[in-house]
Amino acid sequence: MNDDYLWDASGPPDPDIQRLERLLGRLRSTRNAGEFRVKADAADLAVVRWTSARFLAPALAAAAAIVMMVGATWSTVRVASPPSTFSYWPVAAIEGRPRIGSTALAGSGRLAVGQTLVTDAVSRARVEVGTIGEVTVDPDSRVRLVSTRDGHHRFALASGTLRAVITAPPGQFVVETPSATAIDLGCAYTLHVDEDGSGLLRVTAGWVSLQLAARESFVPAGASARIDSALGPGTPRYDDEDREYQDAIDTFDFDEDPGRRASALRALLARTHSGDAVTLWHLLSRVGEPDRAAVADALADQVAIPAGVTRDQVLRLDRDALDAWWNALGLGDATWWRKWRLENW
Repeated sequence: MNDDYLWDASGPPDPDIQRLERLLGRLRSTRNAGEFRVKADAADLAVVRWTSARFLAPALAAAAAIVMMVGATWSTVRVASPPSTFSYWPVAAIEGRPRIGSTALAGSGRLAVGQTLVTDAVSRARVEVGTIGEVTVDPDSRVRLVSTRDGHHRFALASGTLRAVITAPPGQFVVETPSATAIDLGCAYTLHVDEDGSGLLRVTAGWVSLQLAARESFVPAGASARIDSALGPGTPRYDDEDREYQDAIDTFDFDEDPGRRASALRALLARTHSGDAVTLWHLLSRVGEPDRAAVADALADQVAIPAGVTRDQVLRLDRDALDAWWNALGLGDATWWRKWRLENW
């Protein structure tokens, strides 16, 4: 690549740099460097417990990736505005020969709305999601482009694994699975689905809403949630929790025996410590009424009930009260999310 292109765009363009320009161009600031300041809004994620390894690891990894991308393209982000409509997503073979329908990709191709991309055991593919990010499709996976237009992109993962990195306002990228829908809230994540519809969501940056009908899970960076083929999203837990704790969550979520579920809940309440507030908040709406007070007390031991919210409202599962308590966890504001759902679902 000619360095003149990086300096003033006068040299021959490089395809990789142009791809990064499309991904990062929408993030360009129009302010002078001296005027720049960090401004938080409802879609930004508050970062807490910076001294904790579970927050430092994904945050530093995401920051390093952004620094490398910006360092390569900082002087070349003067690109045209993205188109308002799309009819396909560019696809590139990373390994092997992925297929779009019956056509094997030799290098690159286009995935049109309604088409299916299939990878076998020795192939992988990279898919550009409009101008907002990209998805890596791992081996033995089946994905379909459901719809795509400016601000609304929908994918379907029938089976296999995809890895998404999205640099856009929340709610623009949605992935359907047989047992849950993953809605990107400005993040990076891995989503796996087995042939029977069960699966696992693991978030590495930002957070993801995972839902099936009225059952939903908010999964922040450093956490994951299992997906049951019948019940949908499981209770989120941080990935650095010990195996016994995670097994107790799975038993409570998916075991059909009431006795084992009750025993698992007792174990969860007995073992909670700083950092388990995300799990406890979700349990509030998943336990029966007789157990709800114990869960509320355990959560209050970690994060106080916010001003303006009463314990009685929490025990009645008042949605505004629960959302206010979620906001108090410092992981993002649920208010805009409710508004987005109302407008888009």
